[in-house]
Amino acid sequence: MFNFENVKAFSAIDANKDLCDAMREYAKNYIAERKGDVKAFSAHSKDEMEALVTKEFMARVSAMSGVEVGLTDNKTNAQRLANNIIVKQYANEIRDIMVDMVLPDILDHGALRYIAKIDYADLGDSIDYTIKNNRLFTVSKAGYRKAHGRLQKQFETSVTMTGENHEITVGDDLYNILTGSANIAEAVMKAGLSIEYAMLVDVIKAFEGAMANLSGSLAVANYDEKEAIRLAERITAYNQGRKAVFIGCPTALKGILPSNANYRYLLGDEYVKAGHLSTFNGFDVLPLEQIADLYDENDDYGLLLDDTKVYVVSPASDKLVKIGVFGGTITRHKDANDSGNLLQLDTINKAWNVDVITNSVAGIIKSFS
Repeated sequence: MFNFENVKAFSAIDANKDLCDAMREYAKNYIAERKGDVKAFSAHSKDEMEALVTKEFMARVSAMSGVEVGLTDNKTNAQRLANNIIVKQYANEIRDIMVDMVLPDILDHGALRYIAKIDYADLGDSIDYTIKNNRLFTVSKAGYRKAHGRLQKQFETSVTMTGENHEITVGDDLYNILTGSANIAEAVMKAGLSIEYAMLVDVIKAFEGAMANLSGSLAVANYDEKEAIRLAERITAYNQGRKAVFIGCPTALKGILPSNANYRYLLGDEYVKAGHLSTFNGFDVLPLEQIADLYDENDDYGLLLDDTKVYVVSPASDKLVKIGVFGGTITRHKDANDSGNLLQLDTINKAWNVDVITNSVAGIIKSFS
């Protein structure tokens, strides 16, 4: 698994080992619990692990700042500690490292992996993608007296991606941790999941935007079993034999069915259990977990994935969407005395970018009658 440079440097110090081990173990269980694993947090309870991470976090803040920091019921003292610029600086620095510690694991286990490839670079650097020509050379018949055939040369395309800064602003973070109304482990996971969600929104917009522009033999306007199979065969063939799969949200995948009116499903069949086929005429059917539209201004519980379309892609081929993650997390802090309402503000900065960069071929089934 990828490690950011700031995480490598922090983890290499023996005094930081207990915090690193505790946070990584907590993240592992947190992700497993999120995916429905009932064995998550079985060795130690979630509360115990959160308490351990908080203890080790405060121990490292105390050691690095030279100021004794710990849980307290004295809210005035907690406010003073949270306003202490040295304490705040080291708390933010350690929290940023903890976010970067768990972020690659969060991204690796999320829904991005079917359609997106994640690459990492340092802050201020760029990522160069070389798109190779996917076609083969043409072989033609020739007599023995002909020295050469038609000259063929394939050119590569290069695309450069640079990072774009993104930010999350939160209030009273350290104060809440010091008074016990929040814990650092959950705050770190929430920051990592928030970053993952924002990346996922970018990926879906880029992916669905590119797929919507497909036409001709790469698009099936209305679902037909034979045309769906033909499309999957075409995608497989033009991705050099890397087998195509049907992907989409469960509602859309429910429409992928044999057209034979005499076909019947029994209660024990996979279709009845899962709500969609797991294989269709020899091609896998993979559901993408539907995603809440948390940025919806109407707040009407909207969903992001288009449930009227099914996509045909080759996951083993070059991923359609590229995500570039640039450098470590950096937090800017605004002191409470600088705000009219005496509110502390932490702005977490993370740089990434998303674009459709690929030599793979994909297809779309646009609607179901």
